[in-house]
Amino acid sequence: MSNLRLPRIILFFSCLLICLTSISQTLSGTETAEQATALETTSPDNEGADKTEQRYRIHQLRFNGNEHLNQKKLINLFGWEKEKAYSRSEIIDRFERIVAAYQEAGFVFAETSSEVTPISGIGQLNNEVHVSITVEIVEGKQIRTGTLTLTGNQRFSETEIRDELGLKQGRLFTQVALERGIDRLQTLYSEHGYPKVEIVPQDFQLSPAAGTVDFKLNIREGAQVKIGEVKVSGLEKTKTKVVLREIRVKPDQNFDQRDIDTSYHRLRNLGYFYQVNPNVLEAGNTEDRINFHARVTEAKTGQLSGVIGYAPPDSETDAAPQLTGVFEARETNLLGTGRQFNFYWKSGLLKILRLGYAEPWIFGKPLTIGIEYGQLKQQPTNTDSLGTETVSEEHSSNLSATTNFGRVFEGTMTLGYKQIKVPNSTTLPPTTVPPLNIQSQTSLFSEPSPTPPTETDAYSGTKYSVTLRLTRDTRDYFLNPTRGRRDSIAFEVSRSDFRLRKAWLSLQQYFPTWRKQTIAVELHGAAAWGFTAQLASRSYAGIPPTELFYLGGATTLRGYDEDWFSGPRRVYANLEYRFLVGPDSQIFVFTDLGSVTLIEKPSVFDKLRVGYGFGARLESRGGILRINYGLAAGDSLLRGKIHVNLALSL
Repeated sequence: MSNLRLPRIILFFSCLLICLTSISQTLSGTETAEQATALETTSPDNEGADKTEQRYRIHQLRFNGNEHLNQKKLINLFGWEKEKAYSRSEIIDRFERIVAAYQEAGFVFAETSSEVTPISGIGQLNNEVHVSITVEIVEGKQIRTGTLTLTGNQRFSETEIRDELGLKQGRLFTQVALERGIDRLQTLYSEHGYPKVEIVPQDFQLSPAAGTVDFKLNIREGAQVKIGEVKVSGLEKTKTKVVLREIRVKPDQNFDQRDIDTSYHRLRNLGYFYQVNPNVLEAGNTEDRINFHARVTEAKTGQLSGVIGYAPPDSETDAAPQLTGVFEARETNLLGTGRQFNFYWKSGLLKILRLGYAEPWIFGKPLTIGIEYGQLKQQPTNTDSLGTETVSEEHSSNLSATTNFGRVFEGTMTLGYKQIKVPNSTTLPPTTVPPLNIQSQTSLFSEPSPTPPTETDAYSGTKYSVTLRLTRDTRDYFLNPTRGRRDSIAFEVSRSDFRLRKAWLSLQQYFPTWRKQTIAVELHGAAAWGFTAQLASRSYAGIPPTELFYLGGATTLRGYDEDWFSGPRRVYANLEYRFLVGPDSQIFVFTDLGSVTLIEKPSVFDKLRVGYGFGARLESRGGILRINYGLAAGDSLLRGKIHVNLALSL
């Protein structure tokens, strides 16, 4: 977040550039003149021809003596195109570009000389000369750090500064390494209350014989700076104290760039604001004071959203088209206090109802207490021996406590209670696919089951659980991240009638590529294991159906029906290439992969499912539109699944 920093680094490389220039002129001035002369001697003897218009078409370009840079790199630096004709000045500029590349890599004594050979037998056109060029490169010694003298440092010792700078005597020296070292040193000072530090490299002395450079680093630390005022402007709904408590910097605190960055990111990721001006620092009343001033534009934090999923009819099974739906109402800043309310309803193979409330900053501490009530019904497509559909149900309630610590960590502990009902059903033979697909696996040549189906009684039980979750989040912006990562790990232990253990792992990484383009990679895994004697004889492997993990649909495996696959263990990955079309908007293409383990064999994974497609997330102050079009691997273009999510801001 460079625009949050006070740009006080002064990198005066004039002395170094003078040294490099003088050596370059001494070492390469002669060959540059010789190259120019060589080019002139290849010109045809046309009296009255304008020499400045003479152009050269290079048919062959070769380099000898190069080790640090290969032929391909050198040709790219030269920018050679066979069909292009070059002027004499263009060719000389390209030779100088190669020398500059060597100097940037520390080979300040590099030399080039060229042999230009005219090619006969090719007709001249438009005052062009056809030539072949062979370039001899003498790389010389790669310059190394010699004696480094420090002046002006008081806050940090020479050892601390040298370690942060990273330029130890005898190591390779480059301008890039020096710039990065000084930037690290400036960050060190900034994190300890000296954001106005000036770091000036000077008095460069090059030794061609030893291949070293000696220089001085003059440090002007300036006065230690403290935070003056901390204020927020632009608030309409949100109470000022609600925002100030989220800001890490406080008045009279020593300036620390890490706290400035964390405070800015925290404000951005609260979800209360449509925009936060990145220029949060301004001059204080005195030179040793800096004010933190957050200028914000509030967003509508209430939202009504609905998702409609459409799956086309299956001609093979003569199934009708299917619709799934989700409705959610939530408020993340109730009455401007930061309180949260959420209502969630979902229909499909899984019917879900959740109602939750969260109270932030309990006892004035960064502690959020949340309560939630939920209902879930799992309704598979297979039926029992009486021809009626079997339904598993659960009613749940939980109490959670969440706190932030460090700068990027969040911890949550949840106490949960569930009442689970497993219906009476016929014991099914082991399947190699989830029960949802068992009918499609029947073969005309399959043998009947040697053991007749047996009827089991319905079973109800309770489950008390404790879940611990740890999250590390370094994303720059949670709604539309361009860089950073978010990792989460959780573990649950339960007792009473259902003695289960569950674990979750989620890894999300965002890589910026070109301008306004990002690659998003997500890896997710989950597992449940345990034993319930009353369920061991059924096809659940001792785990209630409502406790299985589900795969398929808009949030896991696009291109497949919602929650179509289930198993005691699940892995899936999402890969998206995003084109950012606005601060909160994007269009993307994606590939999803995932699998669940077999219910009757929890350690054996079913085959890997693959989905791919494209989508968009378009957001304005009035709401959000999300749309995905996904195809399962092997499906025709018209067999894609469509998910549309429309969220209206209130």
